[in-house]
Amino acid sequence: MQVTAAPGRAPGRGIGPVATAAARWMLAACAAVLATPAAARADGGAAAVAGNSCPQRDGDTSRPRIGLALGGGGARGVAHISVLRKLEELQVPVDCIAGTSMGSLVGGLYAAGVPLDELEQLVLEADWKQLFDDSIPRRERSYRRKQDDRDGLATLGLGFDRRGLRAAPGVLQGERILSLFQRKTLHVAAVRDFDRLPIPFRAVATDLNTGQAVELGSGSLAQAMRASMSLPGIFQPVRIDGRVLIDGGIAEQVPVDTVRRMGADVVIAVDVGTPLMALDADASLLQVVSQLTGMLTVGNTRSAVATLGGRDVLIVPELGEDVATGDFARAAEALRIGREAADAASPALAALPRWRAAPPAAAPVPEPAVVDYVRLENESRYDDRGLAGILDLRPGQPLDAGHLEQATLRAYNEGTFASVTYEVERDAEGLTGVVVRAREKPQGPNYLQAGFRTATDFSGANETSLRMALLRAPATAYGAEARVLAGIGSEPELQGEYYHPFDPQARWYLYGRLGARRSTVPVFDGRGHRLAVYEAQLASGLLSLGRTFGRYGAAEVGLERSSGEAEVETGDPALPDADVDAGSWYAQVAVDRLDSLYFPREGHWSRLTYRRSAGWLGGDARFEEAGFDVLAAMPFGRHAVQASLAWHTTLSGELPLNLRHRLGGRGRLAGFHYNELAGQHYAVLMAGYSYQLASLFRRSAVAGATLEYGNAWENRGDMRLGDGIWNGSLYLGFDSWIGPMLFGYGRRAGGGAVLFLEIGKPW
Repeated sequence: MQVTAAPGRAPGRGIGPVATAAARWMLAACAAVLATPAAARADGGAAAVAGNSCPQRDGDTSRPRIGLALGGGGARGVAHISVLRKLEELQVPVDCIAGTSMGSLVGGLYAAGVPLDELEQLVLEADWKQLFDDSIPRRERSYRRKQDDRDGLATLGLGFDRRGLRAAPGVLQGERILSLFQRKTLHVAAVRDFDRLPIPFRAVATDLNTGQAVELGSGSLAQAMRASMSLPGIFQPVRIDGRVLIDGGIAEQVPVDTVRRMGADVVIAVDVGTPLMALDADASLLQVVSQLTGMLTVGNTRSAVATLGGRDVLIVPELGEDVATGDFARAAEALRIGREAADAASPALAALPRWRAAPPAAAPVPEPAVVDYVRLENESRYDDRGLAGILDLRPGQPLDAGHLEQATLRAYNEGTFASVTYEVERDAEGLTGVVVRAREKPQGPNYLQAGFRTATDFSGANETSLRMALLRAPATAYGAEARVLAGIGSEPELQGEYYHPFDPQARWYLYGRLGARRSTVPVFDGRGHRLAVYEAQLASGLLSLGRTFGRYGAAEVGLERSSGEAEVETGDPALPDADVDAGSWYAQVAVDRLDSLYFPREGHWSRLTYRRSAGWLGGDARFEEAGFDVLAAMPFGRHAVQASLAWHTTLSGELPLNLRHRLGGRGRLAGFHYNELAGQHYAVLMAGYSYQLASLFRRSAVAGATLEYGNAWENRGDMRLGDGIWNGSLYLGFDSWIGPMLFGYGRRAGGGAVLFLEIGKPW
């Protein structure tokens, strides 16, 4: 720990809440723009004249005004809380605060009147992994977005327009971080001038286009704190008053100059940056780039510290390697080290003036009980009614920060918005309003998507396919979507589809699909030996009308027409070809509340279907079929159990090849090869268990087992309970962004066994 009134050792760096190699690369790319003198700055909307923003809060104008400058440092900035606690213990008045990055979070919340006990509880108990994850649980997504899992396509963060490819400006928007700030500052949400907070405050950010430090002194406190923490390459920049803002540490890591401009006579500066590394000639390229970007913050911090005078106090907690920039799980350790630094600084702090009387009980604006109006600032292709339908915010509702957070996150997770944020305001008539700002992704509305599938049973059956798609969303003001898809590999295909909602809430919709595909279908004998592989060429079209029920279910009726044939590719050439030519209508009702489609730990999914051939649509096949599926999962800590039942039967006629039911694989009789069993009827009962090994952005890695009983039959009369086959499996799985990753072993009664590896969704 260091306490000094003069420049000491070169201070460290703290470039935001998440320190990663990717961020450092991005910072290096910006170095030429951002390496400007610390003195260069821009007024970010400070409401008061410079020098008048730091009055003695106890009214004792005979003493010097004391300002607090809290530096950036990610998780290391948790140490600021311990310094604040020491100041309270010593009754040292804090008349104004300026904060950068994590310092803006701690300083802004403290300036808003949040008690230190609540701040400590926040940093110790917050789920930081979730805060850096802008997604919402799958079960809370719209029904349309849940179908994305079945498509097996991942949006790449790339868009396409007449100018070519465009990339997303950051990995995270920071919606949850901003929502946390909004929730914690809701009691002062109507305060637009930061000089009117319980403690006058400034958040420091950096103008991306000039490299200037921007002092944010008015507007939304939560948005100002979020802008100060916008680490390039990780968090998307924030636009405020026409400026594009990124992490303030790049221009002013420890905001000594800012707090002086507010009027402070004495500055208490806290530097929690990470020291530069000691490198030699064998340093890697990544280490060199990291070191260069670290120099950006070291340089401006050294300049700031050099301005400290004899009455000022510099505190540098010795965090060393004990707490890294992203080590939020070590918040308790950061508090301890901060406490030690504050204790060591006690003599210097005790020499400062103390409160003449108790500090004024700054009364924050009372939290309103009801939302009087909702105003949209909509910078997207959605119609205001469409955006309002997604948000589901209405006047007359109680002002509930949790509800507002869920509404904005729900809209953001539609996948086409760069940000959806809210602010609470009070108009001239005293009415309370919620202002929602929605901005579409700059790389939209044409997005590139990709899907990959590879599978093997280690006994000669292998398939690999790659799919690429161009998605336009939204295609209409109510959120229509159009997609063109092409696939190569084991199953080449070309497909186009269109989804069209008719109302702002997307309750009624029309869906159409047209495409052609070539696929291979293996045929096995009763002992699991492959007899032949058919190559099927199929062209098909589908048109349906649907009705969603909330975010959880939908009913649909539709027409489907398919035409094609399947020929023997390998195997006995005497085997007959199969004709695929059918027209049918169908109806189905489905409910989807699973947390994961492939490795569920909680929730349920069910579907009831009916299909019947229609001669007037053309086609030779005549058939009628019905079925239902149900799957439920329940967690117990890291453990979870699953159960499912599937039953499908052909009531009359004969199903065409492309509609035949096929079994094989985990959950569908794991002791058989994929597609090994086929028939017009099938039933499978499954019980499963899984253990969550890890979770990354709501995606689980699990180890599990299943026990299954069922069979497939060609004749309905053979469909008997006693004619099932017992199967079991052991597996490892990960619900990845490109679909399920699965490695396992399945075995069936009678000795048949399969070792399988699958990556990507089977389509």
